[in-house]
Amino acid sequence: MDKKLWSRIGLIATVCLVPGGMIIGATLAARRYRQQQDAKARAEAEDAAESDQSEDQSET
Repeated sequence: MDKKLWSRIGLIATVCLVPGGMIIGATLAARRYRQQQDAKARAEAEDAAESDQSEDQSET
């Protein structure tokens, strides 16, 4: 088994068995959700910037 799998197993055990684990799990889930939203917004901004550049070049 690889290291990533053992890390996930440890995280799941922590969330399920440790008092306050639900708080840890909710915090990690919220953090992951925010990262995904930031990545999506960054990709949309890059697409918008590329389309603006292509429009500017076509006008000249």
